Formats: sequence, structure tokens, C-alpha cells
Amino acid sequence: MKVTTFFGLEEILAKELQQLGGKNVAVFKRGVSVTGDLGFMYKINLCLHTALKVIVPIAKFNAGNEQQLYDAIKTIPWEKFISNSDTLMVESVLNSDHFTHSQFVSQKIKDGIVDRFRDRTGKRPDVDLLRPKLKVYAHIFRNEVSLHLDSSSEPLYKRGYRADINEAPMKEVLAAGLVKLSGWEKHRLLIDGMCGAATIAIEAAIWANNIPPGYYRNDFGFMRWNNFDEQLYETIFDSALSRIKEDKVEIIANDIDAPTIKKAQSNVKNAKVEDVVTCVNQSFFDLKPERNGGVLILNPPYGERLPVPEIEKLHKEIGDKLKKDFKNFNAWIITSRPEAIKSIGLRPSRKIQVYNGALECRFLKYELYEGSKKASKNPQWDKNNE
Repeated sequence: MKVTTFFGLEEILAKELQQLGGKNVAVFKRGVSVTGDLGFMYKINLCLHTALKVIVPIAKFNAGNEQQLYDAIKTIPWEKFISNSDTLMVESVLNSDHFTHSQFVSQKIKDGIVDRFRDRTGKRPDVDLLRPKLKVYAHIFRNEVSLHLDSSSEPLYKRGYRADINEAPMKEVLAAGLVKLSGWEKHRLLIDGMCGAATIAIEAAIWANNIPPGYYRNDFGFMRWNNFDEQLYETIFDSALSRIKEDKVEIIANDIDAPTIKKAQSNVKNAKVEDVVTCVNQSFFDLKPERNGGVLILNPPYGERLPVPEIEKLHKEIGDKLKKDFKNFNAWIITSRPEAIKSIGLRPSRKIQVYNGALECRFLKYELYEGSKKASKNPQWDKNNE
């Protein structure tokens, strides 16, 4: 199987897969390959925090021309997955001298599938590009054809708890990945300092309480297949729910905008983590943590998607706030603006490349020490900001 994720989260995903019992785990760009049985496929769709999709291989063969491709497709027992009254779609990626037009190849594969049904039953499935029962992915390298099925259907970041979103929501999978990258442990305070939809705070709570991220949704692609083993899935689902914990965890999500924090509160309630996450209608710049130390994650406006005047000024104020009120915290900031990084006035101890949507970003760690130390003693302080 191939499990996809966002760039920068591959190692975290690989560790998740190993912890869930995956074999032959191997990292590739924006994904991880793994082997496992049908039950494992159900389990990872339900339980993975940092996965986008679980893609299942069903066939591999050689084809040197379109007729060979069509003939091979017709031999595959598609009736294991759909019936003649169902729907499908095909997407193709090509790296071949024999096949050069992906749309034509997708059409040929679709013809092979539907003609198998028509020859056997007199009726053929239809194409549905929006919500098909079966999503088929084809990859052709030279003359080697690999076919996979999308077992997830909707991307796994669509958890189901977020009823309303603000202007620039962060995908749940990225939020979960940032929490893991931050090294936060559940006995420490976590602050989602500019929370928006509270996605970071909620994903932290889900992880801390061992809630399976798929708990909130009732539809995966594999559930639509003819070979879906409902009893097996129910056993796996019940087992995952039995591992949910209710440990004492303190997570604060604050935002300056009152309507935004109202939406955040609704999301927290939908995710059933209101006992863990406290939403506060307060500016980050007015926040004064009561606990000495913890982890702060900030997702400030970047400027590309949200109009932010004087973005350098904003980040200078963030840096000043960190120095003043967040002693003994590990502060993490995600930004796509290099000029904003310089304005913070602190030297990051780590820089991790990630993507938020199409935006290339840096996830920056700042270790904030007790006391006002000089640059010679504290490498975080920029010499121009002593």
C-alpha cells in the first residue's frame, strides 16, 4: 500500500504506520509504502493522524500499446469491488514513450472495466467524477502498468468535526503533523496562540487522548466496495475506541476575533474535546501564561492569503512578546515569509520545511530561556535585539 501525506511529514507518518503494526515501511517523497492485510487497511484509514490517502495496489502488468492495455484491464475481476449499476472514475499518470496522453489512457482503462461488465451482464457501470464508488489510479512507467484503488475516497484530513471554517483554515493533517514535530508531550501546557478554527489545538487533543481521527466520519472509500467486510471493520473500530484515554491535558486556543473563536468552540465541541481544549477570545499579545513553561504554536497570518499590513511589524511584536512573557517555553511559528522570520529578532534553533496548501513554509523553533540573557550566553538572542 501507498499512504500519502504532506511534504515534511513523511517520517512522522512512517512512525505511525510502524506503531500500528505495518510491515516493510519505506519513506518516499510525500508518502510512505507499507504492507498489511485487509484489516490493516481499515485500521490505518481510521487511525492515522498524518495521512491524506491510503492507496491499495490491485494489479501490475506490462502493456506496449493500447490494445494490450485494454485486454489486460478486462481480465481483472472488477466485480469484487463494484456492480454493473455502480460508478467509477480513472486517473492516470504517465512516464512512457508508448503512452503519452493521460486522458486517452484513462478512457481506455475505463472502457476495459465497463466492457467486462457489459460482456458478462449486458449492463455497464457509469462514470462519476464527483463521488464515484470506485476510484482507480493508473501509473505507467515505460511499459509497466500499476493499478491502485483509493480506499479513503475523501482525503483523510476531512475529519468531520469542522462544521464551519474561517478564511484560511489549516488542513487537519498538517496541524497534527506540526503538533508532533513540536515535540509536545501531554503533561505540558500547549497554547495555540492564534487559533483560527482551533485545528492545531483539536488535533493535539485528539492525539493526546488517543482518539482515532476517523472516528468523526462515517464514510471511507472501501466501505462502498463489494468486498467490504463490515464485521471486521466494526471489530477494528470498537478496538480503536476502547483505547481512547481521558488523561489530564491542558490546551489553550485563543484568538482576537470573537466570531472566529465562536467557530473554534463549535469545532472543539464537535470533536468532543471540550474537557481538554479551552477557547479564549483574547489577543495573543494580551496572553500571559500562568504556567512556567510549555509549548506555544503560532500560525500567524502570512500575507499571501490574508491581507496583513506591515507583516514585518507584526512579527517583531511577536518576537517582543515571546521574550517578555514566554520564558521557558518552546515556541514554534509557521510562516511562508522569509522577511517575517528576520523581524522576530530571535534565532531559531530548528527550521523545518513544510507546505500549507501550495505555500512553502518554514516551521521554526525558538527555545526561550529564563531571564534576559545576552547573546553570548543565549544563542536565541539576535545581536541587534539585546
